[in-house]
Amino acid sequence: MSKANMSLYEKKRSRPLRSRIPAALLRRLSRLGIEIHPFLLVREPARPGDGRMTLDSRFSSGFIGADDIPELVRLNPKPDAAECAEWFQRGRRCFAVKDGSRIVARMWCDLEEFNFPPSYRKLESHEAYLFAAYTDPACRGRSIAPFMRLSCYGALRAIGRTSFFSYTDYFNITARRFKEKLGAVDESLCVHVNVLGCFSRTFLMRRYASRA
Repeated sequence: MSKANMSLYEKKRSRPLRSRIPAALLRRLSRLGIEIHPFLLVREPARPGDGRMTLDSRFSSGFIGADDIPELVRLNPKPDAAECAEWFQRGRRCFAVKDGSRIVARMWCDLEEFNFPPSYRKLESHEAYLFAAYTDPACRGRSIAPFMRLSCYGALRAIGRTSFFSYTDYFNITARRFKEKLGAVDESLCVHVNVLGCFSRTFLMRRYASRA
């Protein structure tokens, strides 16, 4: 291996280590009652023509309703049945991928609020907030997660929502790379600080104006 390739290899290997060290420090502070949560506000997808994907014909996708709550809880007990029912009653939409009648992936969409507390805001009529995405571990690595996200973009556009937002934990490198591959961009870096429940505030650390 050449020196140039070796340097690149070592640089790539060092990235996960650099992200683990500060994450470990933040966990220690959390035990002392000092919670520091860095996160990225993300626009999905930022580039036009986000592409299309297809899966085996046995898979289907679309918005589901309250009748599917038992299957949602089977997939993942969080949120539980009562919270799922509350979310549906509040007008939130759930987009799912099914293998026959079995849900293998889901993602919730809020059309009213960016309901992540550290960055809460009301949404405009053309916006949607995407959250609580989950894929059955047995089905991961089969392109179901990107298929769900791309299909959801199309379903949301069909009801007049054209701007999609989410947040990503700053140290979740896997999630960041996943969204980047779909054409998403980071709009800003924020840090939420909570000290013993007595002080809670979100700070804007950086705005990526050049990427918007």
